[in-house]
Parts: sequence; structure tokens; C-alpha cells
Amino acid sequence: MRRVETYWQGLVLLLVALLTIGIYSVLGLALTRLREARQAAALDPSARPSDAVQIVEPLGGAVLARSASLPVRAAVVKRGFLRAELQVDGVSVGVQVNPVPKTVPWAVEWAWEQAGEGGHILRVWAYGPEGKVEVSAPVAVTVVPSGRLVFASNREGAYAIYAMQTDGQGVTRLTVGPGDARQPAVRKDGTLAFVVETETGQAMIRQVGGSGGPGQDLVAGRDPAWSPQSLTAPEGGIGGAPLAYAASQEGISQMFVTSVGAVGDRVATQVTAEEVYAGQPAWSPQSLTAPGGGTGGARLAYVAERDGNWDIWVTTLDGGEPRRLTDDPAMDWAPAWSPDGSRLAFVSDRGGRNQIYLVRADGADVRPLTAFPQGAESPCWSPDGFWLAFVAYTGEGTGIRAREIYIMQADGRNQVRLTRNAFDDTEPDWVWGP
Repeated sequence: MRRVETYWQGLVLLLVALLTIGIYSVLGLALTRLREARQAAALDPSARPSDAVQIVEPLGGAVLARSASLPVRAAVVKRGFLRAELQVDGVSVGVQVNPVPKTVPWAVEWAWEQAGEGGHILRVWAYGPEGKVEVSAPVAVTVVPSGRLVFASNREGAYAIYAMQTDGQGVTRLTVGPGDARQPAVRKDGTLAFVVETETGQAMIRQVGGSGGPGQDLVAGRDPAWSPQSLTAPEGGIGGAPLAYAASQEGISQMFVTSVGAVGDRVATQVTAEEVYAGQPAWSPQSLTAPGGGTGGARLAYVAERDGNWDIWVTTLDGGEPRRLTDDPAMDWAPAWSPDGSRLAFVSDRGGRNQIYLVRADGADVRPLTAFPQGAESPCWSPDGFWLAFVAYTGEGTGIRAREIYIMQADGRNQVRLTRNAFDDTEPDWVWGP
């Protein structure tokens, strides 16, 4: 009888032990799955951000690519975190270990190597004991090329020409004197041309060197555009520094080209003979000299009004017949030729509002790059052809005082606002060189 009782007692104890082991196994598996789920949620780009960890640099927007690596800094404001990880676009780029986990705040820094130009999402994860994970709010940045822009603004009263870095920082004034200064155009060597109005109300194109100053009057006209080619040409070519511009001829705006070299008389050559209007020139990047001299390789895109409508045309400097590039009932204007000569950016209201469009040099494949509710205009190319600066009506002011400077990649992605105020920031041009 005792043997039977002992047997059953042992069997019950075995069953209890097995049941206990099973319960603990299930609980352990559940806790492991829960921890994994929490960690997975934290690593998910849509994970809920925590106040325990914050990115303090960069704070978003444009980030200037000054070197091969960019600093990223974060602050962990709760105790106990052992390490922190920086992820860019969901990929880990570095982990730092907390030397004093019981001390707060923990200031942690990474060197983000090979930060490619364009848009990126930064997040930082902080890891504590027993699977504890906190994640920062995402920070959207656009890495932009190191460089400078010039633009016109009335932020100090009359319009003047200003320069700034391509991240919107370091704004400096370049022109002085009474009256408005508009339409900046920068030559490869840094010489700046711009338009002022004389005391008689005549528009005058003036130039200054890189050090600024009152400047030197060049020629009466508007819409200055420097040739991107070298400043000299063989005997028989244009020579000097070719400057295209628009000026009134018998009461009608026409296109002209002049050579800006040493101080002295300049001979202007009329390029167009439109019946109503021609203006807003843009040089092609082709060579200015043809075999044996001359200007057969040089082309200008410009705006002409024919049949009551603005369209973009292309002409050569050797007297050839102009070729129509755009043909749309809408107004097409402000052409800007890409540095490789394959495309032109321009402005059109064919969608109802002025927006920036892209077209191939043969007139094919027209497509929009912007879709701002109040419109965009004034495109200009970066020297490498990968970026465009432009203007959009997104500022705090009304009318033209809402215009702000932006940059974007040449396919329309990663549009970054550089100025923010209630004044008119407009007419950007990219500076060649450092």
C-alpha cells in the first residue's frame, strides 16, 4: 500500500514540476517576445519618440558639406543608458558607449562619414539594461554642396545684392549706395554684374569685383548674363568677357552681346530683331569660338513675345534663324541652361501657377519640378549641374514680399528653404568657385 502511495506522490510531484517548468518556459518565451517586439518597435522608423534622447545637431533643414564627415550630436537626459546608436536612413553608422551611465546628461557625438548630398533621416537609439530602448524624434536634413549664392533683397530698405552660403547662413551685403540694385549675375572669376537705376530712371548694368564697392557702369540695359566660357578668345572672336543683356532699341526690348575687358569703349552687337519683346538671355555652355575664329558655337536662350505670348527661343551669334524651344499657350520665361548643355530650367504658368519646369535642349520631355501653391520662379543652376536655386512664394510677407530663396536637386527632390522673413528675397545666382 505504501509503495502505491509513494508511487502516486512521486507522479504528482513530477507532474507539478513539469507544469511549473512549462509555465516558466511559456512566461520566459512571452517576455522574450515582448522584449524583441519593443526593440523592433524602437528600431522602426515610425517608432514613438522619447524625451529621453534628443538630437541637438543638426536640427534639420540644409546642412553644408564642408568636409568628408559631418558632426552629429545628441543628448541622453535619463540615467542608466549604456550605449547610443546613430542611424541614417535606417542604417547604423556608429555606436558610442556611455562611460558614466549614472551621470546625466550624456552628451554623445558621432562623425557621420561620407554623408552623401541629398535628403536623409537621422535617429538616435539609447540602450539600457534588460532590453530598455529609447529612440529620438527623427530629424530630416538635406546635405547641400558647399558654395555661395548671391541674391537681391529689400530687407534693409532699398534693394541690394547679398551673398550667403548654400545652407542659408553667413548672409553679407555686397553692394552699397542709394537706389535699388537688382538682377545679380556672377562671372567665373567672381566679378558681379547687377542692375541699378540712374537718376534719370535709366536701367544701367554695373559691375564690381569680389571686394564690393560702388562699381563701374558697363552698359545701359537689364537682364545681365555672363558667358560661362573663358574670358579670352582667339583673334577674330568675341574676346574679353562676353556679356549678354537686354536693352531698348527703337522702343522694343532686344538682345545684345558686348565684350567686357579693359576699361574703354565697348561695341555692342544686336542679336535679336523681335517685333514686340526679347529679353532674359541664358548662355549655352558651348565653346564661343568656331574653327577659324568667329562665334559659331555660341548660343543664347531667351524669351520672345510672339502672337501675344511669351515662349523660349534659341539663337546663335552668327546670325542664324532663331529656333523655338517651347510652344505652349501659357507664359514660358526665365530660361536657365544646365552646365552640360543638355537641359534648360524655366518658369511657366501652364499649370495655373508659375512653377519651375525642365526641358531637354531639343525641346522635348517638358516636366514640372515644383508644385508650390503660390508659385515658384527664378531658377539657376549650380556649377556642377546637380542643384538648382530658385524662389518660392512662401514667406511671411504678401505679394512679392513672400518670395524666399530655396535650393533643390535638379530632379526636383529635396527642396530646402534658405531664407525666412517678411521681405523680398529674389533673383538668385550661383557663385562659381569657393
